[in-house]
Amino acid sequence: MLCAFVDESCRVRRDDDCLYVLAAVLLPAEELDQVRSMMDSLRYGKAPTVHWRTERSARRLLIAQAVASLECASVVAVSLYGTAGRSERARRHCLLRLLPELSARGVGAVVFESRREQDAGDRAILTALRRGEQIAAEMSVNWERASSDAALWTADVVAGVVTGWMGGDQQWWPLFEDRVTFLEASEA
Repeated sequence: MLCAFVDESCRVRRDDDCLYVLAAVLLPAEELDQVRSMMDSLRYGKAPTVHWRTERSARRLLIAQAVASLECASVVAVSLYGTAGRSERARRHCLLRLLPELSARGVGAVVFESRREQDAGDRAILTALRRGEQIAAEMSVNWERASSDAALWTADVVAGVVTGWMGGDQQWWPLFEDRVTFLEASEA
């Protein structure tokens, strides 16, 4: 079974527009224990997770190389919006593009990093997509804390690399560019 681990990243870019990214890393279920072990070994000291945004540059190189070494694909939904816009609206557009794409690729299980009370909005979108038969009924979708599943950290890394690249930081992108599929997530 193919599993997708999903995390977000957002930033205000130089030209005063905002970028919202939902990155899904697709991993075979039989490789999850190995991936989790590798990601757990990358934690620094007593840190509960690997989190791209808080890592120093030297550690980012180590982490980026480790995630890039995985034989996996990534699907990234991207929404650009003005500074007067809202990130929740951008997330909704990304979810509406990403979940059907994951279903079409035969993903059997999707795990999002939980945003606690905000997960309810994601669940409402999931329900609407299921009712509209835009995603497979058998595709399981769950929300987990980042500290509870080290495989989620792979998505955090990809999301961070993509938002960095789209913001002008070219340093890590070459490691991932051949394995990332982009989805434009804009208003219909």
